[in-house]
Amino acid sequence: MANQDLWKQLLGAVTGRQISWHHVRGHAGVPGNERVDQIAVAFSLGKRISLYSGSLLQYDVPIHDIPENTDLPPMPDLKDRKAPKATAYSYVSVVNGTAELHKTWAECEARVKGRSGAKFKKAMSAAEEAEILAGWGY
Repeated sequence: MANQDLWKQLLGAVTGRQISWHHVRGHAGVPGNERVDQIAVAFSLGKRISLYSGSLLQYDVPIHDIPENTDLPPMPDLKDRKAPKATAYSYVSVVNGTAELHKTWAECEARVKGRSGAKFKKAMSAAEEAEILAGWGY
């Protein structure tokens, strides 16, 4: 199970409490979910964000406004999975104004990861490779 340590912490935090769980689609305008997303993004970027401390009655985010239907979506049938993704022809990257072509995603990722302003894209053919570079002004 993914994030087993976090699930165990959550279980410990809710044990003995009456909890009502709801499945809420992300990025669907649900106020509490949008607030959680703001907090998560800020933390992932290492930014400080103001967190609320106090009575829920005084909280200005209407966290109890949830959609009427919070049922879990149906699980996909594993037989209906799509065919494996096609293998990329190459990966194109631009870092600090210099374009490069990579044979593997690992090579491209190593070059762009953590680099501000880096661009990268998968090309499925030599023609698409040229289109990407032309679109980026190269």
